[in-house]
Amino acid sequence: MKSALKTIIAVVALSLTLSVHAQEQASVEATGDGKTWTVNIRNADIQAFINQVAQMTGKNFVVDPRVRARDVTVISNQPLTADEVYELFLSVLQVHGYAAVPAGNGVIKIVTNTTAKQSNLPLTQNAGSVDGEELITQVITVDNSPVEELVPVLRPLVPQYGHLAAVGSANALIISDHADNIQRMRAIIGSLDNAESDELEIVQLQHAFAGNMVALLEELTKADAAGGNNRRRGLQGGATVIADERTNRLIVKGDRGTRARLIPLIRQLDTPSSAAGGVQVVRLSHGDAEQMAELLKNFAAGASAVRQGGEGSGGAAAARTVSDADARVSIQADTSLNALVIRAEPEMMKELQSVISQLDVRRAQILIEAAIVEVTGDKASSLGFQYVAGDLNNGIGAVNFGGDGVSINSLLQAVITEDPSNISLGDGITAGIGETDADGDIEWGALIQALASTTNTNLLSTPSILTLDNQEASIIVGENVPFVTGQASSTGSGVSNPFTTIQREDVGLTLKVTPHVAGLDTVRLELEQETSAVKDSIGEAVDIVTTKRKLTTTVLADDGETIALGGLINDDVQETVRKVPLLGDIPLLGVLFRSTSKQHIKRNLMVFIKPTVLASNDRLVDMTREKYMGVTAMQFRVNDDGELVREVKFPLPTRADRLFQGRSPVSDDYRRAYEAEQSKSVEDSAAPPTSGPVTDTDSALPEREAPAASRPEEE
Repeated sequence: MKSALKTIIAVVALSLTLSVHAQEQASVEATGDGKTWTVNIRNADIQAFINQVAQMTGKNFVVDPRVRARDVTVISNQPLTADEVYELFLSVLQVHGYAAVPAGNGVIKIVTNTTAKQSNLPLTQNAGSVDGEELITQVITVDNSPVEELVPVLRPLVPQYGHLAAVGSANALIISDHADNIQRMRAIIGSLDNAESDELEIVQLQHAFAGNMVALLEELTKADAAGGNNRRRGLQGGATVIADERTNRLIVKGDRGTRARLIPLIRQLDTPSSAAGGVQVVRLSHGDAEQMAELLKNFAAGASAVRQGGEGSGGAAAARTVSDADARVSIQADTSLNALVIRAEPEMMKELQSVISQLDVRRAQILIEAAIVEVTGDKASSLGFQYVAGDLNNGIGAVNFGGDGVSINSLLQAVITEDPSNISLGDGITAGIGETDADGDIEWGALIQALASTTNTNLLSTPSILTLDNQEASIIVGENVPFVTGQASSTGSGVSNPFTTIQREDVGLTLKVTPHVAGLDTVRLELEQETSAVKDSIGEAVDIVTTKRKLTTTVLADDGETIALGGLINDDVQETVRKVPLLGDIPLLGVLFRSTSKQHIKRNLMVFIKPTVLASNDRLVDMTREKYMGVTAMQFRVNDDGELVREVKFPLPTRADRLFQGRSPVSDDYRRAYEAEQSKSVEDSAAPPTSGPVTDTDSALPEREAPAASRPEEE
């Protein structure tokens, strides 16, 4: 019993061993005429399988030592040709991580997949022309889409041992993989690279700026990429968006789906902004449109440079910044309306409006009152003696000092010629004494002259001018005097055409001032004051001689404060002695042989200035009333009885605003009195009524006291 059981166990164990051995061996059966094979393999060694395929296909294989596998299983129920067996063989190699690489001369290398792509893979133009499982390399040219956008789509389809690379310069893809997989990726590329789907569409923006919209879409693209989307264009989805800033339009190029998704987003973003943009007309109330436009252009260029400075560096970036600023901001001045026409993006428009609101403000007005005071004192005295002796036959001798008044020579000439018309005795005392002979001829004579004079002059000039803060103003009161600058005349026998060239210059009082309100109560003044006059005595000069006093300075003064700018104190003492040598030096008696003159001139010149800031209209009205009352007050005088009487027959109105009522500046009371007097005169004379101006005005108005209603009103 026991021996029988042992026999059964040995038989079963032997049968299992034979069965396992049979499964490890490759079972290949040939059918038909020997051109087809049915391949069924279970857990066979890959080296044995390679050997059987070499026998069936007639190919030569070189096997890498690293190619090892003992679990090759192939189940086939259909007979296969030699080519089909080889394609099946390539599939088995791929499943087990190996690849067949043609090496030339009919030799095929069996290597691992990781090193296959580094081998000499065949380069083909059409993957469909080779076996589907054959490992090849193919270059695929893309016509429309950027290859960088296709790489993320195709990368998951390529196995780890395959290779996928993009060549941007040629817009091509290089793929190393099995032929059937390359054929599948080629179909995907053809579907994506469809030129018919990339169409152009123009979007007209109504509120937003085209450049800003493109920048915003790019920012959304960056945010989309940062959120995990690796597409290059992000939200734009491969579409191209170009800004036409000249017409404020967007040009969108892309497939229909991308455009259908992108354009509604643009429509939603193109909404009115709370910050006004676009084109605006800003009317200025106080500033000058041309000056403001120039200032704002410089400001806009500087603001754009600051905002875009981080986007680039160097000269190219700076040039691009200026170009962008010029394209996005347009500022034009309309001088007829004193307005600015501004086209700018909303952010820049807000900044420009802020600058305009701070610059276009009412500037304070400053009344500049100057006083030029010149006090001159001139004291002069002279005493002189002149003598003459002799006769016409024996000769005449004289002691003559002609510099003081009349000279004794001129008197002697008048006596000889008996023509005294050219004699002028001059100022002061002039006395003469002499003796003649029996024939009436002068034997001797003496002339005594004495003069003492005192002159005092007070000159007060008070120019005033009203100007704006930081605005230069000038006032000139004087004459335009001609000065000879050249003369020409011809000599000889030629035609004479003499001429004289002149140049006219202002002579008088000139005041130029530029005020700057430095604070609430302080004014900085840039002043230039000049006083010139034509001199009465020109002496030896051949042309007009003028005197000039000029002052240029910059000072600080409080509002309403009178300050002295400067002046000149001149003390001039002149003493002139004319005498006969030796005789004029004799004590006491020497005075008879001398002529002495003394002159003492004192001149004091001072310039005062008083600025008054008129920040409000009320102060301006008060100042006008005060100045006008000063003018009307000059029409009155106080008579001997102490009464205030009007010196003019047609006085000015009592208020300045009545000067501009479309009539002559004569008070209403005097007008009515004048008309009544004329009517009465016409009735008394029974003369026919006359029209036109009346010339007899003496009887029309009272000579002394004016009607009470015409006197200056007290406001």
